[in-house]
Amino acid sequence: MMKVNIFAPHILGFSMRFIVGTILRQMCMLLFAPNGKAKMNINFDTYLLYAELTETLHVLASEHPKLCSISSIGQSREGREIPLAEITNKDTGPARDKPAFWVDGNTHAGEVTGSMCALHLIQTLLTGHGTDERITRLLDEQAFYVLPRLSPDGAERYLTTPHTLRASTRPWPEQEPDPGLQPDDLDGDGHIVQMRIADANGEWRVSEKDPRLMIPRAPDEDEPDGAYYRIYKEGIFKDYDGFERKIAQPFHGLDMNRQYPYHWREDAEQRGAGPYPLSEPESRAHVDALLARKNVYSLHTYHTFCGALLRPYSNRPDSDMPGHDLAVYKAIGDRGTKLTGYPNISVYHDFRYEADKFITGAFDDWAYDYYGILAFTVEFWSMAKAAGVEVDNFIEFFRNPPEEAQLKMLAWNDEELDGDGFITWRPFDHPQLGRVEIGGWKTKFTAQNPPPKYLEAECEKLTAFALAHAATAPRLEANFKTETLAPNLRRLELTVENTGYLPTNVTQVAADKKLTKPVKAEISLPQGASLVSGEPVVELGHLAGRSALVGGAWKDSAFFNGLPSDYVRRVVWVVEGAGEVRVEIRGEKAGTLRRTSA
Repeated sequence: MMKVNIFAPHILGFSMRFIVGTILRQMCMLLFAPNGKAKMNINFDTYLLYAELTETLHVLASEHPKLCSISSIGQSREGREIPLAEITNKDTGPARDKPAFWVDGNTHAGEVTGSMCALHLIQTLLTGHGTDERITRLLDEQAFYVLPRLSPDGAERYLTTPHTLRASTRPWPEQEPDPGLQPDDLDGDGHIVQMRIADANGEWRVSEKDPRLMIPRAPDEDEPDGAYYRIYKEGIFKDYDGFERKIAQPFHGLDMNRQYPYHWREDAEQRGAGPYPLSEPESRAHVDALLARKNVYSLHTYHTFCGALLRPYSNRPDSDMPGHDLAVYKAIGDRGTKLTGYPNISVYHDFRYEADKFITGAFDDWAYDYYGILAFTVEFWSMAKAAGVEVDNFIEFFRNPPEEAQLKMLAWNDEELDGDGFITWRPFDHPQLGRVEIGGWKTKFTAQNPPPKYLEAECEKLTAFALAHAATAPRLEANFKTETLAPNLRRLELTVENTGYLPTNVTQVAADKKLTKPVKAEISLPQGASLVSGEPVVELGHLAGRSALVGGAWKDSAFFNGLPSDYVRRVVWVVEGAGEVRVEIRGEKAGTLRRTSA
């Protein structure tokens, strides 16, 4: 398989990469099965370009036609199709008739781990059906929708150039770069790192414990012979006047995860939000795809970096969430923590960028509060944790990491990456600033994404969490019985039970806002037969799941007396006439069942 060189990702031009990649994939990516047909073997130690990713998806679908199909939910700003994999056992019914679990990745351009881990889930499902008991049951009874790369334009720029960007390649908020520092690869080594400039009044100094490490100058530090520095991103100052060093705002500053309709705020209040909710073709296609698939009951959206399982709300405290939903979020999140080692935390309480400000317009908030399902944002990878550093507050840590923690990360780089993740400071003649030094972390595949040797392990544990969460779906079971009352007269009894963990409404928010339709049973009679009693369509309401226990249905009782039978409903019809009677049970998030009785 063609591999992205994490230390010089843009050395090969795209066309050359694609040609070489196609040849190598044919040689290294295909193994021969006993029947003589080639089978794809994906190695999760690299990051795929768009053409490689889409080709892989279509090959997987062609190899598993009874389980997988690929469609497009729309096009990106630059015209790339955004592929979606639909995975289910088609022999047991179409995806639309089953509860569905959604996974997407790469909302943010540089968070390419999400694409690969979504692909890992796809391969695990396809290869596990028929060999793994849990996966076989999941695909027989349920469906998965997996969207590996929501921001294909941004990811392509990230993987093929030295540049980083937040989400889309759309210039935002200005159409031309602002005056000030514009990041660029000045020395042509394939990376944009940092520049340090000797300055007696600088804010930084060299660590006495490792000359590569720059640490903040102490508030009272003023050594006459001290070596102090200013530090900037590697780049050029646009419209530089020889005096003022302005820092320009990012040219590609649009943030897709501030684009969703949940309490959206304009860009002046929240940077990156765009001109209006869902203004971008990618975010609009994202929402439209979910709205067209009402059977989705839960989702994971894959991001990086810090190693955490984030749950809504972003702008409201836990006390604002219905008790059932909060308890279920914690129960499923705790299961995720056991499988991944990632803490399960609230965005509002534990993941704010500023103590007095909160996030709005996030996808997981929209999915929970407006679409009515359980949504986790999965933040993959923690370089600090890999280096043995314990982090209590991720955001504060990366704003001002302690010196000892940075030393551990440098030691990890030396031992695990042979030092290749960090560029030792070296002199460079800057066209505007004169003699500077360039160096620092190659952040793309150290801090933001795992180095390739660590990628598969990240994928494996988050795939395990996705499968565990998927196994909590509401699950309808039905029994349809006939009793003869008299010649040509029958009593038909239908019992419908939810044997799953989640209720058929999934969340209390969905029930309160009527976002999910209740379960219904519809009877169909043969020609000549008629109903003596009962209605052709009966609304059964929503059926509780086992989550009613953790949801606190018994919390007001001094002693636990058991839960009511809200998980089961019964319908009785009396029919006059002979012939086969059919009944269809429909649950929007719980799937469709069909039963017949002679």
